[in-house]
Amino acid sequence: MRNDDYYTKKNTIRKKFMKITIILFIFVLLLIGFIGLLFPLRPKVSEVEKRELTKFPKPTAATFMNGEFFSDISTWYADTFPFREALSSANAKVKKLYGITTEELHGEAVQGDEIPDPDAEITSTPIPTDTPTPGPDATIHAEPEKAGQIYIVDNRGFELYGFSRAGADAYINMINSAASQLSGIASVYDILVPTSIAVNIDAENQAKINSSSQEDTFAYIFGHLDPSIKKVEVLETLKKHNSEYLYFKTDHHWTADGAYYAYQELMNVKGKTASPLSSYTRQEFDGFVGTFYSYSEMSDSLKNNPDTVVAYTPSCNNMIYVDSKGVEHNWNVIADASGYAEGSKYYCFIGGDQPYSRIDNPNITDGSSCVVIKESYGNAFVPFLVNSYQTVHVVDYRYYTGNLINLVKTNNIQDVIYINNANALIESAVKNMNRILTQ
Repeated sequence: MRNDDYYTKKNTIRKKFMKITIILFIFVLLLIGFIGLLFPLRPKVSEVEKRELTKFPKPTAATFMNGEFFSDISTWYADTFPFREALSSANAKVKKLYGITTEELHGEAVQGDEIPDPDAEITSTPIPTDTPTPGPDATIHAEPEKAGQIYIVDNRGFELYGFSRAGADAYINMINSAASQLSGIASVYDILVPTSIAVNIDAENQAKINSSSQEDTFAYIFGHLDPSIKKVEVLETLKKHNSEYLYFKTDHHWTADGAYYAYQELMNVKGKTASPLSSYTRQEFDGFVGTFYSYSEMSDSLKNNPDTVVAYTPSCNNMIYVDSKGVEHNWNVIADASGYAEGSKYYCFIGGDQPYSRIDNPNITDGSSCVVIKESYGNAFVPFLVNSYQTVHVVDYRYYTGNLINLVKTNNIQDVIYINNANALIESAVKNMNRILTQ
């Protein structure tokens, strides 16, 4: 009988405990749901992911009837949940408690196409005479695991590169078409910029982690360009200086120091002398944590080793840009980014990714002008041109809605400079480059 009383009491306590647990669980779910509905707490921008978050959808009769409106609400609710980045960071840290890692790979594997041999002979661009003596070789000779787009080693990130035959062929056809349309009007220059993996990791280990050869990619493209196009080759120069701070550790962009070598090579191809770094005013903005941090699911090794954005202000720091709404703004070529968020400091260069910008240097009166057709790698490159041209036009082909050929003719532009990093040599990007040639 005593045993029956004991088990009866035990079951009663267990049921009460379960009941309390269920009530607490439901309460927590309701509390989380309530917090999720608090509009003032919902973020509008993700500093980690460098993007605007999903906006609350506007209902229409069509989206309401087909269910799209309710699906969009679900997406909005998840994408703008309060404290989403703090929760994501905590989740990543919990996962890392399962084991200690010194090398990390994140993302999806890249499978590049086979790179064909170039049909034309490529002539290397000699290093300018005022280029500093190359430093010690800092190439990484490490064999990482075979997976992922982001490879973290020595507290810095790398993304894999996959060659696209269709993208490369589309790029060749596009720039050859531009040169044909501008024949007798302007000179066309092509700058192909390697990403950090091609500069800092040896060819053998690039192949082991399934990253295509950017050296072979550039040779293929340069080998098929119209002879009138002036090729600006920067890969070998950057490799010779890979012990320097040419690429960010936490971000996919190059630094201004890396971009300066490309500017030197451009001036060398033009037969001109590059403006020395001493003619620019150097600024530093520390605490930069870039895109690799979000790509790596908020890796502590990147977060705890932030970058410093170094910028060089030219002799003229005034510019205008036209935003996506067609509104003109006065801005600075190099803005003070000391107060910017940790993920936004790269925006110190030319106001970020604006559709169209123009810089007029009153210190130069020779009538020289150029237009730079670029993606975000071009942002750190453009400021150096200001000391070499009276007028610098800048077009971001992803957002520009005008016609490039008309822009060149209307403004009597002499030099048309294409600058693209290796990952921009894909069909979707080239489609936009073609769009501004034909619209």
